[in-house]
Amino acid sequence: MRWTASLIIFCTAGCSGPLSVITKQVNIIDTADFSIESPSTEQVKIDFPVDSIEEVIEEIDETAIMVDDAISRAEEFDDLLMPKLIGIPLRVEALVGQVNGRPVYANTVLDPVADQIAALAIKLTRTELENYIRKALYQEQETMGVTMRGGRMYELVVTDLLLSEAIGGLSKEQSVGLIAIVKRMRNDYASTHGGSQSQAREAIERESGVTVDKFLRSQRDQILIDALYRQKIWPKVSVTWRDIQREFEQIPVSELADAEISQSRINAILDGLQRQLSLISIEEAKGSITIGRISVPKDDERIDLIHEAFSNGASFDEVAEMVGAADGGIWEVFELQEGGIETTSASQKVKDHLAGTEVGEVKEPLELGRNLMWLAVLEIQHPVSLYNRDIQIAMHNTLRWLQFNREKDRYVESLWGDGTLEELKKMAESVTAIAVQRYQQ
Repeated sequence: MRWTASLIIFCTAGCSGPLSVITKQVNIIDTADFSIESPSTEQVKIDFPVDSIEEVIEEIDETAIMVDDAISRAEEFDDLLMPKLIGIPLRVEALVGQVNGRPVYANTVLDPVADQIAALAIKLTRTELENYIRKALYQEQETMGVTMRGGRMYELVVTDLLLSEAIGGLSKEQSVGLIAIVKRMRNDYASTHGGSQSQAREAIERESGVTVDKFLRSQRDQILIDALYRQKIWPKVSVTWRDIQREFEQIPVSELADAEISQSRINAILDGLQRQLSLISIEEAKGSITIGRISVPKDDERIDLIHEAFSNGASFDEVAEMVGAADGGIWEVFELQEGGIETTSASQKVKDHLAGTEVGEVKEPLELGRNLMWLAVLEIQHPVSLYNRDIQIAMHNTLRWLQFNREKDRYVESLWGDGTLEELKKMAESVTAIAVQRYQQ
């Protein structure tokens, strides 16, 4: 009864209060409410200090370039994941690695050389194609004591690494200056085509095969990397006179070196040095002895004609041509060592026969078995001289470039951690596998 009485009291108290209606407010949102435009059409005037206007413009320009980069990278990202060939299965592992946290995709590496690989895929076996692509992506070779690394994969990773380091070290003033340089480059390209931006754009795309923005971005990146080279690497490069001497001293009998050599030899040596070959590996730079031989059987009817020709003063070359000797009578070319003919690998009988003869001099024939042989020293090529100015300058440039690459490798190794080089090789292997599967079934 007590619980019943309590319930009646509570109900009476509730009914005695004022009556109210519980309502819920609903706001209808129209699409216009999502507009990014300002709701007020009233013009707002902002006063900037006079000395800050240029800074505001520079910041706007810098932001615009960053937005352009972001858009272009987004477009590149879409392209990277799109299949390039219809009907050919693609590996899911299009992402082959990362550089400084940024992904590296197979298409980034393969697209510039896709046509070349596709053409070779028809001609080469699967193993040959794998070896070709692997070498094109990453390779190491020893040149004059320096390990030279190269290949598209290596250059792509190293360039991105150096670019990140260069951008990270820019001050605000340098960033603004770089933006100004790119602007001036754009204007310069336009001015060379009558001030027309469209004509300049068409010319650049036709000559370089990329858009104007990508072309200018590559030029900007190269400016940054060159500045990094000047700051971090070139100051450590120094070629001394002793370094140049040491290269020439590797050539045998350098004391017999000839400063006056033919232009054809100079050109061959310069070509070898440009390909970063050591001087001792260039045949034209070393000394040599060329020996000629005319050999006929003892019962050959031409023997009397040969005797008569030499008696009448005919040269070795003329007689060799008369009897139809192979290679114009040239028998062997020996490397010139200290001691001359005696140090060559010719037989002792040949050495004794030619000892003391002048170039082109022909003695009586030498009997060897069933044949008669007329021998002659046709040419003595002295090694190149240290004091040949053209070759000396070329050697200096070659050593300087090799030192630069050595210091560059040291700097790059200081930027990436242990095992990065091995990871790079694995990335090259992954791209190779993707390329072979993509272009050769």
